[in-house]
Amino acid sequence: MAPLPDIPPGILKEREEEYEEELLEFMDPRISARPAERKKKMFNFHEKGEFEQLANKQRAVAKLERLQAEISQAAKSTGISSAVKLAMITPAGKSSDDVPDIEWWDSIVLESDSYDAIPDTSVETRFKDTISELVEHPIKLKPPTDPMTPQYLKVYLTSKERKKIRRQNRKEMQKERTEMIRIGLAKAPAPKVKISNLMRVLGSDAVQDPTKMEAHVRKQMADRLKKHQQANAERKLTDEQKAAKKTKKIAEDTSLAVHVAVYRVKSLLHPAKKFKVEMNAKQLQMTGVILLHKNINLVVVEGGPKQQKFYKNLMLNRIKWEDEVIGQKKDADKDAPGERNSCQLIWEGQVKRRNFRDFSVVTATIEKQARDLLEKHNVAHYWDVAYSTTVLLDGQDATPI
Repeated sequence: MAPLPDIPPGILKEREEEYEEELLEFMDPRISARPAERKKKMFNFHEKGEFEQLANKQRAVAKLERLQAEISQAAKSTGISSAVKLAMITPAGKSSDDVPDIEWWDSIVLESDSYDAIPDTSVETRFKDTISELVEHPIKLKPPTDPMTPQYLKVYLTSKERKKIRRQNRKEMQKERTEMIRIGLAKAPAPKVKISNLMRVLGSDAVQDPTKMEAHVRKQMADRLKKHQQANAERKLTDEQKAAKKTKKIAEDTSLAVHVAVYRVKSLLHPAKKFKVEMNAKQLQMTGVILLHKNINLVVVEGGPKQQKFYKNLMLNRIKWEDEVIGQKKDADKDAPGERNSCQLIWEGQVKRRNFRDFSVVTATIEKQARDLLEKHNVAHYWDVAYSTTVLLDGQDATPI
């Protein structure tokens, strides 16, 4: 191996300076480059009683949590917690300790503003022009939900009666057609020739040229079939007519009264069941809202009696709420642990007009927000009824300690 050439000290020093300058271009002075040193390990002794204080703190926290749980359970069993929650939604009445000089219901009868000025004479004597032995009967008003014209139940014929009427109508039509032909006002129809009655109708013509007669008969049969299919196609409804017919069948007159139902569902996390609840209401042309909340899921629907009957069967019978465990998005087994879902009809009745324009789904994070959403539609009492029912049911489910 050949020896390395000796580098003069001046050149070596110049190369070192160039190398340092190149390093300075890529070096960040803000970053401190410390040499890797092993830290010295020292003996750190715990002071006496340090772990005892830590254990005492943990015991105190556990004891406080246990006491809070016992107080909460006792409040549920005695109904204190339910009363507190109900007091939150009950409007506070204005109370005053001031006793009025005269009550408002007495101010109409008394002539002065004090009870001390009541005369000794009887009421009949003082108001003999006003009070008499006659009894005033108020005028009977017509209920606002009664229809303007009397409604009668439809009478439906039995199957035998419908067949008999159809038979009589066909007989009358045939008799009228025969009479028109007899007096010459209508042309007699051509004989209805088929393959089965070819020889009986055509006679000698069928014997002379049977192939020609068979082709003629088959052509008549094809013409009759084409005419029949064309008549069916003309009577067939278009897509727009089908949609209008379906809409007319579903729609109901709610000008006199609107039927309302309020349902409470524990959980609507299941996507399929939530879709059924929403889409069935829209397909039935009902208005209302689905209010989603962590503790209460409220379903308010407005419509006619037939719509409410179908929707009530859907909510209470068709949808199997008990097959779902709250918190899971799929149906669970019958023996699966967890709280089961449920649906309850909170209230149903009639109102004068609709409070919602369409059917929508809204989400609320707190109780006040949920109540304000319904307050915009003047139906905050629906939330009060559902919330109070939930509070009372939760209080009944609590087991006494």
